[in-house]
Amino acid sequence: MVRLFDIVAAVAHPDHTIVVTWTDGVTGTVDFLPVIDRGGWFTPLRDGDYFVATMVVLPDGAGLTWPEEVDYGADFLRREAFS
Repeated sequence: MVRLFDIVAAVAHPDHTIVVTWTDGVTGTVDFLPVIDRGGWFTPLRDGDYFVATMVVLPDGAGLTWPEEVDYGADFLRREAFS
């Protein structure tokens, strides 16, 4: 699958927001709390410090991931930041 955008930087915050910068220089904020509030696989991410400490940018800026195999693509995050 072809991505429209790649992530060049992502900074997670304990309030479950992430400030993401994409390759075109645009920066936006994504609020993950609505996702985390679903429970299940997302429950460990409820701890803000854990959410911050375990977030990883996927290779080539393809997206973000956490140890619970919670992955979100760069294009999805772009839509979420501006919807």
